[in-house]
Amino acid sequence: MVKTVDDLVNEFDVSASEITIWIEQNWVLPSEQDGEYHFDEDDFARVRLIAELRRDIGVNEEAMPVVLRLLDQVYGLRRALEQLNNAIQELPEDAREMLEESLRGSPET
Repeated sequence: MVKTVDDLVNEFDVSASEITIWIEQNWVLPSEQDGEYHFDEDDFARVRLIAELRRDIGVNEEAMPVVLRLLDQVYGLRRALEQLNNAIQELPEDAREMLEESLRGSPET
């Protein structure tokens, strides 16, 4: 379901001007149609995250891009690991066993 700025203002107790600033800072990238911003589920989650970081943790404007970039990297790594795990699960059993043996034999760092 697509949300509007008003929906976000009501949901997260933030002002429309704050959301506009977050868009201008490229912290949130909603689509725009007929002069109105439209937020999909990912945008909605991103606004929730930013609101929580600002309100609950006190992340300031200077630190926010760094925090968001690091979180994006963590989420990207989680997706990549999930894809890798799914690919491993699709391997034939003997290939999985060989991979497990290889990983067990690797020196720890």
